Amino acid sequence: MTNAESTPPCPEAPVRQLPDALVDQIAAGEVVERPASVVKELVENALDAGALRIRVEVRAGGSDWIAVTDDGRGMSAADARLALRRHATSKIASAEDLHRIATYGFRGEALPAIAAVSRLRLRTRPRGAATAFELRVDDGRQVGERTTGGPEGTRVEVTDLFGAVPARRKFLKTVTTEWGHVADWLARSALARPDVHFDVRRDDRPALVWPTAVDPLDRIAAVVSEDDAAAFVPVAREEGRAALRGFVSRPDRHRGTLSGVYWFVNRRPVRDRLLQHALVEIYRDLLPRGRFPVAVLFLDLPPEAVDVNVHPAKWEVRFDDPGAIHRLVRHGVRAAIEERRWVAPAGDSAPGAARRPPVGAPATDWIFARPSVPGSFPAGTDAAPGLPDPGGARAASQVRFGALRLLGQLLATYLVLEAKEGLLLVDQHAAHERVLYERLRAEWLERGVARQGLLVPAAVPLDPVQLAALIDCGADAARLGFEIEPFGADTVAVRSVPALLSGRDPTALVRDLADEISAAGLDTGMPQTGPRALEAADRVFASLACHSARRKGEALDEREQRALIDAVDAIPWAPTCPHGRPVFIPFELADIERRFGRR
Repeated sequence: MTNAESTPPCPEAPVRQLPDALVDQIAAGEVVERPASVVKELVENALDAGALRIRVEVRAGGSDWIAVTDDGRGMSAADARLALRRHATSKIASAEDLHRIATYGFRGEALPAIAAVSRLRLRTRPRGAATAFELRVDDGRQVGERTTGGPEGTRVEVTDLFGAVPARRKFLKTVTTEWGHVADWLARSALARPDVHFDVRRDDRPALVWPTAVDPLDRIAAVVSEDDAAAFVPVAREEGRAALRGFVSRPDRHRGTLSGVYWFVNRRPVRDRLLQHALVEIYRDLLPRGRFPVAVLFLDLPPEAVDVNVHPAKWEVRFDDPGAIHRLVRHGVRAAIEERRWVAPAGDSAPGAARRPPVGAPATDWIFARPSVPGSFPAGTDAAPGLPDPGGARAASQVRFGALRLLGQLLATYLVLEAKEGLLLVDQHAAHERVLYERLRAEWLERGVARQGLLVPAAVPLDPVQLAALIDCGADAARLGFEIEPFGADTVAVRSVPALLSGRDPTALVRDLADEISAAGLDTGMPQTGPRALEAADRVFASLACHSARRKGEALDEREQRALIDAVDAIPWAPTCPHGRPVFIPFELADIERRFGRR
């Protein structure tokens, strides 16, 4: 007997009409993922209502209580009742309106979805009305309404989110993590609307205050950071019906993740892969591998040229001409960077087109990369002049840079070594970066990273996602050589750093640490053991080493030059820095003589 014959057929369930309460909970699942989703929908409703002052209050990361108060137009009692019913909205009237949406959302869609999975109280008063109107809904069921007092505008309170849906509530993360998501979305909203005053309270204490700003850069400095804002260059370009404006970071300012990139389409915060690809494409040859720019960019185009309804939470969009948008971003960002003379003009290419990698670019990722077989060196470095071949015996005997004659420093960037059959140029930053990376890694594997206490604790302001990552993953930071504790609503106090990195700027180190821990997993932190733990630590050490290494343009005296060469000799053989750039480049004597006509 076959398996099919031995398995009884599954009885077919009858088709049934689901009760309204269950339908509402299913619909809510598409819109309300976590407390940040509630805050997003309520703030967007306030903005659509013309609010110029918005107050957001959360307790326990928003899982226990959320309140959003605005000074917008408010609603009549009839409109408020309709707003709590599904498929009721003031923002669209016909099918054609769906193709030219200029608002953030549909008030009549978000409110019933939220009310279906919480206890909700709405109080609203239209401008010019003598009284306010209040409605209360528990898990989708209206439990009361009344006429009351209250200021003009609307206030929505949401308590006990997912209280009646325990399967959903148990998937919420820690209070700090949920707050991080709330604060991250509020930051995006504040960047989109510098003309609106935002006042945010967490657990009944002031957390974030962003006053109205006339200059968008003032709001960016307040939300992102003053350091990032100081490193921005302006972007402004129009092509056809689309316009791009905003700011991008200089090539010397970058992060370990894309967390510092903020995109807005018609002032709507989005996370769009097409836009991200176009931006990163420009920086690909400007930044080390694994580093990303900081950017706040606004794309404006006619509402009918973009579909904002391809994602339930409207995080993603679809353009009617994606190629044109991709070109606009590339052209606009490249022009902004080239204007500052940091990069020579270069031909553009379509997304996905083949590109020639920079000379010396490695073919594999840097993690765990310790070349020990022939052909594993970067292109053009397979046979260093005057040195043993990298394959075979070379794998067992480390190159001794210290045995070569040190001629000095070139352009405060490269160390020049004389070998038997030519010259060797050593990139001082790449070499020092690799040395620091290997030492941190070895300490971590052997006994944990040694700490160096700071004489005066450093106060480091962080964005909400970075802060949540460090607070939730404090044990990870300690294992990596940092002693960090919360200090106020958006700052941490740094009491110690890895001893190998003492004397470096703790602000840059801690921000990189936060980015890398966040990338490793904001909710769970770094794994404690095994290959994934080593990979996560590798990425952190690579970022920390990059920020701490001697920079291009730093003059080194002869003693410092020799110390760096000796340090390279003391680590496992590594022809590249942790991010993949070559440590050295050979110039063979035969090539030099050919250039001078001696061969």
